[in-house]
Amino acid sequence: MEDLSDEGRWNAVVTRDVTCDGLFFYGVRTTGVFCRPGCPSPLPRRENVVFAFSPATLLNAGFRPCRRCRPDEPSRTHTSVGTVVSLCRFIEESEEVPPMAQLARRARTSESTVARLFGEALGVTPREYADACRRERFRKALRNGAGVLEATYGAGYGSTSRVYEGSHVHLGMTPNEYRNAGRGQRIAYTVAMTPLGYLLVAATERGVSSVKLGDAPDALVEELRGEFARAELQEGGEMLSAWTSQLVEYLDGRLPWPELPYDVRATAFQRQVWEHLRRIPAGSTMHYGEVAKQLGKPQATRAVARACATNPVALVVPCHRVVPKSPGLAGYRWGVERKRRLLQIEGAAVADQ
Repeated sequence: MEDLSDEGRWNAVVTRDVTCDGLFFYGVRTTGVFCRPGCPSPLPRRENVVFAFSPATLLNAGFRPCRRCRPDEPSRTHTSVGTVVSLCRFIEESEEVPPMAQLARRARTSESTVARLFGEALGVTPREYADACRRERFRKALRNGAGVLEATYGAGYGSTSRVYEGSHVHLGMTPNEYRNAGRGQRIAYTVAMTPLGYLLVAATERGVSSVKLGDAPDALVEELRGEFARAELQEGGEMLSAWTSQLVEYLDGRLPWPELPYDVRATAFQRQVWEHLRRIPAGSTMHYGEVAKQLGKPQATRAVARACATNPVALVVPCHRVVPKSPGLAGYRWGVERKRRLLQIEGAAVADQ
């Protein structure tokens, strides 16, 4: 897990991310119980949750350990997760992508075991993780003011062409545009009222870059401004208006699901998951495990859940069509009730056909 902020930890709780086991724990004020991030207990309300980095902190605060996930006992997955975390740190500190044989020697295990552990914990291969680290070093250098050439070689790329080849896939914009935190990028946005509350849609000329649902339009716009702090934001736009109208009419139950283009930064695995979600028929749902299995990575259930939780373009990528195997709808960034209503709208539309 890279994000240990409050938001990152909460997302781990929502998706029951077992790869965060041992990294932190959470207590629930209303029950007085504390748990591991991957605990299968019912999801608490966010305002009732407190975080800590050790069981002792929560025990001293008066919380008692959960009887289901037993956070006061040694973790059954600690060894394997610890191995992956250790290898991830080694990859992050390496100037070049370490070969699989080197990782296996470092972990004192086989190459196939290293590959399996990464798949189970992160849903990616060690090479994919290393590539993601290299891209992040490149982004960080650009954010800190380095030139494209300096950032390219500093991140471990052999040439600038390797960076530009995947710039739209991984950066959502060219390296120079990203270096300026979106400066020069024109992002149009609009807010509309729907049966599910206010809908904010933002887009570049290449596709939709943000879709948000909420109860207060000003709050949605402020959140957008925070995400694209140095981009040129402007209201309206002919293409944006057409895309937004399709989404509004869809939420009114009057049109089939619109397969709109999207323009967002994403890892290869996130994009793979999102494209698969777009192929789930309206009115249907799949379990996280079923998605992982169909992607050929049956051990990546938690990674699929994380990809759903980090989806920045709700509706355009219909992550609401993925549900847990256990009863209930689990977490949804825009509220479980909205997720329920979305599934009801789609089910009714299919029934009327």
